[in-house]
Amino acid sequence: MSLPSANLVPAQSRAAQAFLDASLAGPQNIAPMPRVCAQLAELTAQHAADAAQLARLIQSDPALAGEIMRSANSPVLRPRSPIVSLQQAVSWLGVAEVRNIAMAVMLRGEVFSAPGHESESEELWHEAWLAALWGKEIARERRKHVESAFLAALMHRTGAALALKILSGFEMQQRTVMDAGAFAELVSEFEPRYGRLLMGNWRLPDDVQNAASDWRDYRKSTHSDLAGTVHAAHLLATHTLHPQLLDEAQVIENPVFEQLSVFPDDRRRMLAKRDHVRSLAGM
Repeated sequence: MSLPSANLVPAQSRAAQAFLDASLAGPQNIAPMPRVCAQLAELTAQHAADAAQLARLIQSDPALAGEIMRSANSPVLRPRSPIVSLQQAVSWLGVAEVRNIAMAVMLRGEVFSAPGHESESEELWHEAWLAALWGKEIARERRKHVESAFLAALMHRTGAALALKILSGFEMQQRTVMDAGAFAELVSEFEPRYGRLLMGNWRLPDDVQNAASDWRDYRKSTHSDLAGTVHAAHLLATHTLHPQLLDEAQVIENPVFEQLSVFPDDRRRMLAKRDHVRSLAGM
């Protein structure tokens, strides 16, 4: 397919922008919370929920069940004896970890998927997933935000992923391929609104929504400490993916760690966990 000529790019961008604006006008139709996630949230809110109940629910989604089993039997988490049943896996991982994995699996299937832009979606997914795992490591190091750091970091690129998905739908509808620069600009422009929309639809806590939205300018966030954690997790994820672009010294010297009171020796110890985090991510 031939590329659009320069004089067509502005018109194409305006049409794509109108398409994005129109999609935002019907927010209930954009990435609603998956049924399994909603039921899992409801079930885990009941303190009497047990592993058998959770396993029965998870069994209805083969992709989720497979990821739960993979995680439970991963080299860094598995017990001495292999886990052979979903109920065993749920008991071993615990409710919080199962909920985190479910959110990640559903996000990847529902949001981080854009026909014609698979490589960009995959890159965003790796950023989000690794940041979530690093967010948990930072939270444990600081003994702060342990419940919300994973989720806020997981959500921090969902706005870009959703904008990418909607724009790929525009290209399919129009049977065209947009100019790459114009496409990237629109993804960047609409990322904040789509991120807020998705997190609102999925009824996430306010601190998670704010931190996941404000991580780039974390000092100005109403939840600056959690937003700073997400910012640091993003740096660690980027370094894990592209050490040639962001080396260890650049990560260690970043001022966000000063705000978080994570000292240089602690940063180096954290960076030494790269292989551990990559293993947890299945990479």
